Amino acid sequence: MIFVSLGTMDMPFFRMAEAVDKLAANIHDYIVVQTGYTNYEYKHVSKVFTFCTKEEMQKYIEQADLLILQGGWGAISEAMEKGKRIVVMPRHDKTEHIHDQIQLIRKLDELGCVIGVFDENKLEESVHNAYNFNFRQLKRGNAQSLIEETLNKWFLKK
Repeated sequence: MIFVSLGTMDMPFFRMAEAVDKLAANIHDYIVVQTGYTNYEYKHVSKVFTFCTKEEMQKYIEQADLLILQGGWGAISEAMEKGKRIVVMPRHDKTEHIHDQIQLIRKLDELGCVIGVFDENKLEESVHNAYNFNFRQLKRGNAQSLIEETLNKWFLKK
């Protein structure tokens, strides 16, 4: 099962929604999508819902063979600590989010913690690569520390 989360940001993320639907048309995995505020008409996805509780989100993360996430650090850090395969598509600054997610995801990609998708047309290729990728595992608490350290460095440079 592939679990996809477009996050809870109150700005839509149509670019990722379209890429996930295109992916779903080309693979045979069961795909569950948490859409948040992205009102997109999926044609090929197995299950779609807008929001869920934190407990339900953790259950989806646990059950998933692969996660496709937007660039918010909450679900990413939880998934990293659980040793999950994670593909991340960062939102673009000002049009899809209130700040830039690209720099953080580039850093996590460089460290081997996630596979960053910086071109939505590369999502399917990234998903296929994720099944054979040796993700860097982090001990409990280290994922959040790593992300916070990266964010602090980025904000201090501004």
